[in-house]
Amino acid sequence: MSDYDVIVIGGGIGGLTSASLLSKRGLRVLVVEQNSSAGGLCNSILKNGYNFDIAASLFWGFGHGEVFHWLFSEFNILNDLLERESIIRKIEPGLQVILPNHRINIYSERNRFYEELKREFPSDMANLIKFYQESDKIEDEIYYLLNKDHFYSLKNHYTHENKRLKKLYTAISIFLKRKKDILHLADKWVNPSEIKSFIDLQLIYFTHKKSADIPLPISSIILGIPKRGIYGIKGGARILTNTLEKQLIKYGGKITCNSTAEEIILKGSKAYGVKVREGNSVSELKSDWVISDTTFSNIEGSLIKKKRKKNQFSKINKKIGNGLVPFSVLLGVDEKVIPELMGEHAIMLRDYELPASDSNIIFISASPGWDETRAPHGKRCITATYFLSQDEASKINWETERENKTKEMVDSLEQLIPFISEFIDCAYSITPDDYQRMTLRKNGMLRSFNNQSGFYGFNSPSSKTPVKKLFMVGDEVFPGSGAAHTAKSGIRAAEEILKRI
Repeated sequence: MSDYDVIVIGGGIGGLTSASLLSKRGLRVLVVEQNSSAGGLCNSILKNGYNFDIAASLFWGFGHGEVFHWLFSEFNILNDLLERESIIRKIEPGLQVILPNHRINIYSERNRFYEELKREFPSDMANLIKFYQESDKIEDEIYYLLNKDHFYSLKNHYTHENKRLKKLYTAISIFLKRKKDILHLADKWVNPSEIKSFIDLQLIYFTHKKSADIPLPISSIILGIPKRGIYGIKGGARILTNTLEKQLIKYGGKITCNSTAEEIILKGSKAYGVKVREGNSVSELKSDWVISDTTFSNIEGSLIKKKRKKNQFSKINKKIGNGLVPFSVLLGVDEKVIPELMGEHAIMLRDYELPASDSNIIFISASPGWDETRAPHGKRCITATYFLSQDEASKINWETERENKTKEMVDSLEQLIPFISEFIDCAYSITPDDYQRMTLRKNGMLRSFNNQSGFYGFNSPSSKTPVKKLFMVGDEVFPGSGAAHTAKSGIRAAEEILKRI
């Protein structure tokens, strides 16, 4: 007899989503987490009275029909989080894009956003509004195909519905690909380079890809994220982790921290359990199903021992390709230094003389002014991150360069927050080496599957793997990137198991 119905390797948002849903449906679930606390990138670091998110704390997916709205409704905690207690609140503006001569706030209400465009781009205003109306129309068409509900909603991903929807997706995909590029109005822009940078920075914020590299349907969905709402969480990203972990335990699930999954045990071609180390003790735990909330490189490198299966994961790993390596600086500052019009999330270039690229872009998140749980009174938390290619990161000795790279980041932030260096009373950096240690990601690298491989991922890896009864969740499977996408991958894995038992 199995020790558990399901063992989940890794307690990130994807793993906790699967585990909590399966526990609620009566399955015996164990989550094995290598760190002292769960959460993955949705975790926090406590320093000198500050509670820092370790990654940019921009969240979406809480609107009606979206993934977290559905999850919280499923657990009957929606009112506590979104309504009565207002732990999760919509932020306005959701995002600020900073260009050499412009600072544009992106509001959820389009008319308010259009006022921003009129002020910052008066010569291009008419074409910009037309562009966003066209993009919104495409997004609305896609949502209409999904029964006017959000495509993260659980009901849109049962198998029998997928067969019906795939034909519709294929039809609209062909239709949309016949349209011109998303910037097909570019020949009419007065300042085409500024407009292109404005659009590209938004897309890079969410996907690390420019408009030329993203299919039109995906671009429209991404540009519509602020319209559907950007949210802040009182207490930071860790509250999202705590919420799912609490539901897991409430329904009888179990989580063991400071435990390492050393091997996925195979019986023939099926996952049969997990070899788990706790201190000096090693146990072979049997389970009917295994869910891996880790990377393909980890599975290939250590968790799968059989050569044939290891090679199958190696092929997938190569298909995903290289990702990006983050470097983050966490700052505790006096709130009076933060410009009133800055908002909570911003994206800017480190050097405006250079083109937009991941290593030249800083993603900035500040703790909301209404959240006094994150910092001492009168203070705020700031997380600033940029991404490098693996090759760029490998040339830096992060241990010796940590202080210099931190200072460089602060100097860059002076463009957005003048005199910030004079108001810092806590500074901490997270290097790629730190990310590797905390997340077990090779070189600290973040990768998401290439969403161009199929319309909404029908031809990209979902939760299934080359090993039977082994499913994957996280940011390397579609939908991938971002807490909402990662939670959706967790829902999909839970669905696959529930329909098989």
